[in-house]
Amino acid sequence: MKKVKFGVIGLKGIGQAHIDGIVSTEEAELLAVADINEEVGISVASKHGVEWYKDYEKMLELEDLDAVTICTPHFLHYPMAMKALEYGKNVLVEKPMAITVKEADNMISKARRLGLKLGVVFQFRTNPLYREVKRLIETGELGPIYRICMEACLFRTQAYYNRDAWRGKWATEGSGALINQTIHQLDLLQWLAGKPAKLGGQIGTLFHEIEVEDIASATILFENGAHGIIQVGTVDALQTTRLEICGEKGKIVSEGGETKRAILKKSVKEYIAEDKIWGGSEFQWVKMEQEEKTLGHGVVIKNFAQAILNDREPLVNGEEGRTSLEIVNAIILSSFEGRTVSFPIDRNAYDKLMKRLAERR
Repeated sequence: MKKVKFGVIGLKGIGQAHIDGIVSTEEAELLAVADINEEVGISVASKHGVEWYKDYEKMLELEDLDAVTICTPHFLHYPMAMKALEYGKNVLVEKPMAITVKEADNMISKARRLGLKLGVVFQFRTNPLYREVKRLIETGELGPIYRICMEACLFRTQAYYNRDAWRGKWATEGSGALINQTIHQLDLLQWLAGKPAKLGGQIGTLFHEIEVEDIASATILFENGAHGIIQVGTVDALQTTRLEICGEKGKIVSEGGETKRAILKKSVKEYIAEDKIWGGSEFQWVKMEQEEKTLGHGVVIKNFAQAILNDREPLVNGEEGRTSLEIVNAIILSSFEGRTVSFPIDRNAYDKLMKRLAERR
């Protein structure tokens, strides 16, 4: 069997999950690794019997290298991806794919022009339960979606931000709770509910000593006419993750590790049209069973290798990976400009805002 030969850039943290995914995938082979930390680089390379490169560009010069995965801090995703594409390598990048949507545009354009694969890691999409929710929506069993409510109210200590110098800063992290912790939920939101048309957002920094936000809220109008509300953050010691999707024929609620659905006997419109003052509805909640939980990086790696071998789109291509980033950018832009913003957002306006915020520190 032909194998896709991978190199991994950035070996601490999530980089190990990428390596595990590569070595456990029959369509993939780990060829080399790159990291500026010599101790980490030598240790990982020795463990897997591959070459370590302190300079990732030297690794990109390998003729046998087919693809790279990028697992470095956010601000390095864009320049490293662009450089890898220049060397003719397929690129799988950790979330977020970049800091600004204009950077994402450039990555997508370059990959398309060169005929290379560009994928973004959003492993929540591999969860069988979320895929079943997607199926219920696409087959029309839930009816047209008209309302969505999402909460991803998480928790991080100050020590978390102090641990790595790039965290909590506009220039290097690009945002806070939105771009780092809860971009997975934002990706799920747009994957399930559809693309946004416009939104009004508000961000704040309540408790952490950081430049970026630790809380954010937004109201969203989707292209399909659905209304959405989101609230995210890293300030909830009592954490809450909740997703409610309402369709004309039923509802799905996912909260606290449990997901349930209810299908109405008649549609919402039919119940509204009844000759009753208060009305009513007939339904029954059914628990949607959660299969064994997995982070899904192995599934993402396998899918990306197959996309290269079979010349097809990866699970989350550049265009799909860009949408959640654009939602993040839109909320921040709306908050600072004090107005509702429409999609696609003004790329130049956002870049100017980021430049001001990075210099303000």
